[in-house]
Amino acid sequence: MRVIAGKYRSRPLASLRGLDLRPTADRVRETLFNVLTAGNPGALEGTVWLDLYAGTGAVGIEALSRGASKVYFVESSAGAADLVQTNLRSLEVKTGFDVIKRDVARALPKLETLGITADFIFLD
Repeated sequence: MRVIAGKYRSRPLASLRGLDLRPTADRVRETLFNVLTAGNPGALEGTVWLDLYAGTGAVGIEALSRGASKVYFVESSAGAADLVQTNLRSLEVKTGFDVIKRDVARALPKLETLGITADFIFLD
């Protein structure tokens, strides 16, 4: 698994062994981002994302790689949330994200209370 395009293009991303975590495939992410940026490569500049059920963080990391200003990774599994942080560290991403170790049903009201809004919400 790797980052498809942008600042972190071709950099590898780690995953967990077994079937508990099924990352969004490279080809699916490539298609998703091609649709979102069709005709406008800078379309994601400055956008805010919610990557719900983040898993490896691949989708949110792809968004950061392509210019998103902020990604909120929401993941209830401690192992997966730690993996998101590991992947961000391996890319040397230091800002522009929050990893929220919480169930999505509890995280969304908290984000709303904080006044956080998103341009894109990815659920997978």
